[in-house]
Amino acid sequence: MTVDEGTRVPPVNQTLTRVVLLMRLLGWAWLIALVAVTAVGDSEANSAVLAAVALIATAGAGVMLLAVKRGFLGDIWYVVFDGAISLFLVSAGWLAGASDFVAGGYPMSWLFLVAYATNLRWTVLAALVATGVFAILHALMGLEMVRTVGSVQFVVVALVAGWAFDSLRQHEALRLQAEAERAEAEELLAAEKAKATRLHERTEIARQLHDSVLQTLKLISSSAGDAGEVRYLARVQERDLRKTINEYQSPYRDSFRARLLDARASVEDRYRVEIEQVIRDDAEMTAGLQTLIEAATEAMANAARHSGSSTIDLYADVRPDGIQINVLDRGRGFDPETIGEGGMAHSIVDRVAEAGGTADIKTAPGRGTDVSLFLPIP
Repeated sequence: MTVDEGTRVPPVNQTLTRVVLLMRLLGWAWLIALVAVTAVGDSEANSAVLAAVALIATAGAGVMLLAVKRGFLGDIWYVVFDGAISLFLVSAGWLAGASDFVAGGYPMSWLFLVAYATNLRWTVLAALVATGVFAILHALMGLEMVRTVGSVQFVVVALVAGWAFDSLRQHEALRLQAEAERAEAEELLAAEKAKATRLHERTEIARQLHDSVLQTLKLISSSAGDAGEVRYLARVQERDLRKTINEYQSPYRDSFRARLLDARASVEDRYRVEIEQVIRDDAEMTAGLQTLIEAATEAMANAARHSGSSTIDLYADVRPDGIQINVLDRGRGFDPETIGEGGMAHSIVDRVAEAGGTADIKTAPGRGTDVSLFLPIP
């Protein structure tokens, strides 16, 4: 069973990459907004430092975009590098002489990167480091201790992000394992089906050999004194074997070649004549082809009854534009002017015409008969 491309669940890592990138872009926008507000509202803040902070943050966001494109977003060296930049930007307010922090959500987005590259344990450790840096800066900037307590938000975010990322990856691993086991089970099932098919085919071949070849050999043995009967039985067996081979070789469930050979066999058995066939290619049976075969059967039967020839030729060609069948004999022939007077016009010509084909009968007294049938392929 396949999953449609429009409903395929994206890989977990691809989804987590988008989450990390989104959080970084949000953190960058938050930091830029705080820098702008601080530069306008805090006259004591160093504008040059604030501008440098905005530039560094923008460069950091750009490097993350590059990390996503180049595939090193989850590398440890990049996590450490990005963490150093993030913690440096935490001290931006202190370095600029501002009265408050201007880092915004930038350091928070770093925790998502840690969760992406490692696991819950390292994400919580990174949050504790960030909390410690904030506590030191609170003391340096003379801010109230309640702000330090508020830094516990880093740990909370780390717990949520780390747990969520780990859980999603575990579910992804279980899903992939289940898919692998299902694929393996499907392969085993397909192998068993193929084995059963091969066994069925071999059993069918063995049954046909028993029912046809062995039985015919017994008949030949009992008719050893009658050369004509032996020859006929041998021919029947050759015909049946060829029919079996053609059926196994045909890619079609209902084969035109097999149906035509059945019709030929029925005429041979009924009139004890030899019909030599040449059948090129094969096709799936249709109602029109059934009519064509019925017309060919009538032509072979007419040749067997009236031509006086012991051998009849059957030729069939499956072409791109249609299917051609010719039934030829080297018998006595007849006057072509009499075709419309007997049953041949109705049984062959009219029948093929009703199916959308054409029938052409060429004959002359003493020159045999050639019945040419053609059915175009729609």
